[in-house]
Amino acid sequence: GTRGRGTVRRVGRRDAMRGWRTFSRFACTAEEYFDLMLDVPFQERLHVDGLGMGTYRADDAVEPDGRTTRVAFAEPRLNLPAVLARLVAKAQAYHEHTRYDPVTLERHVRVVPVLGTEHMDFTFTETVRADRDGVGGCVATSVVRVHCDGGWLGRVLERFICSTSKVKLGERDAYLNAYLEREMGTTYANATVAEVNLGVERVSKADFAKALFSHPLPPSTFERSAWGRVKSALGGRFGR
Repeated sequence: GTRGRGTVRRVGRRDAMRGWRTFSRFACTAEEYFDLMLDVPFQERLHVDGLGMGTYRADDAVEPDGRTTRVAFAEPRLNLPAVLARLVAKAQAYHEHTRYDPVTLERHVRVVPVLGTEHMDFTFTETVRADRDGVGGCVATSVVRVHCDGGWLGRVLERFICSTSKVKLGERDAYLNAYLEREMGTTYANATVAEVNLGVERVSKADFAKALFSHPLPPSTFERSAWGRVKSALGGRFGR
């Protein structure tokens, strides 16, 4: 089954969480993007083919208010001898507890590792909106927050998780953009209905893609923890 244990939260832990925020642009509408995130068969292909996972399984439930909750299980694919690969994969496996809001186009994910659940708090929140540059497409804002127990070793693990999340989001973006180009033709039909109705000439697919991805996004940023901000204000006189 895909059900996993819930995390054990500690009072004040969120204040100590390491945060990382990034932005991604896609050649589809915000609603189309959100639908792909909800599409379980697509998510299976994305995780296995795009992110290199060995296993991805998901169970969904629709709540009375229209929101969808999902419990997914993922296990990495490792280039190791079979016996060792099974052991390491189990150690790196995790569950995702996700809540999708079709009104705000937001998804909130709590990542629960199979091992060490009580020592880690790991969340991923993403909101998608229509692009504001007037080109078309949509922009997804992703925020990763993580806290690991273990003093300096926990801080090292937090940085590793943020770094790995950045790589995985890059792989997600590359896979999704290739899919949109291949399956949807990057025509952004729904995104430009108003312009077409007003008689605005539609640019070619190549011109649209060039214009869309030439618009800069805000830079990815790391957010200091509450303790990090205190250390900075005090001139960094305390150890990490």
